[in-house]
Amino acid sequence: MTANLMRPGDGGAMATDPVIGEVNHPVARRVRDVLHRSTARRRTFVIDDEENIIQALRSGVRLDSVYGTADQQSRQASLAAAGLPDVPFHVLADGVVSALFGTEKRSRMFALARTPPSAGLADMIARPGDIVVLDGVRLMGNIGAVIRSACAFDAAGVVLLDGGITTIVDRRLVRASRGMVFALPVVPADARELQGCLDRAGIPLASLSARAPAPLSEAALVDRRLALLIGSEKHGASAHMEECAALHFRVPVNPAVESLNVSVAAAIALYERRARMSAPPTRKTTAATG
Repeated sequence: MTANLMRPGDGGAMATDPVIGEVNHPVARRVRDVLHRSTARRRTFVIDDEENIIQALRSGVRLDSVYGTADQQSRQASLAAAGLPDVPFHVLADGVVSALFGTEKRSRMFALARTPPSAGLADMIARPGDIVVLDGVRLMGNIGAVIRSACAFDAAGVVLLDGGITTIVDRRLVRASRGMVFALPVVPADARELQGCLDRAGIPLASLSARAPAPLSEAALVDRRLALLIGSEKHGASAHMEECAALHFRVPVNPAVESLNVSVAAAIALYERRARMSAPPTRKTTAATG
């Protein structure tokens, strides 16, 4: 069967060819090759779901082609409204999609996109805002949630230490971050490289830990950029990174609560920092009498 190519036509109509119903079709084989290729060597990667595709487009990611099951054809209009370039839209039979993804999460709509240039620590330093440093955080859902909070609260970027991630186009990370991984620098790095970069830029490392003496409100009073160090909920940051931290803060919580999820702690810290740093100076006022 031939590929289904959907492109804008007169009056917004789409030209439609038959649905791809064979997993050995060249279009399906190309998707399979991308899915099975070593992540580190991918020039093309998979973005799942309409929301993530749209976010990637907004962040400047170049799409190669879009794929969907027959019930997703109507969603082409929303992609076009989001700025979908003139790329093929291939319609795949449900059985073909199931065969391609196997035991992995199956998407009813996905895209192949060109791997964007990797950001480095220097790119992050060049941007305004605090930097989030995740040390030993390996749950993809937590990393994705932190990336979304970093975008929401105008952080400069996110550094991943010992996170088991070598590339930001990891399909799980793209999905967990809702495509926001492309909206700011997310950089896998090692501790020595990071510390040297922060030292040269004059950005102190500030650890968030339940055992720290100073409350987070004091971090909000530091009138310079910080690199916020956050470890996993179970183990915290490594001893080495804690020793490198010049500042140590805690998020005060009810003693009955043992710890906060790393993504929650990051969001609270970023919100507190941005709220205080962007607030206008307070003025002393005299109460009216009488």
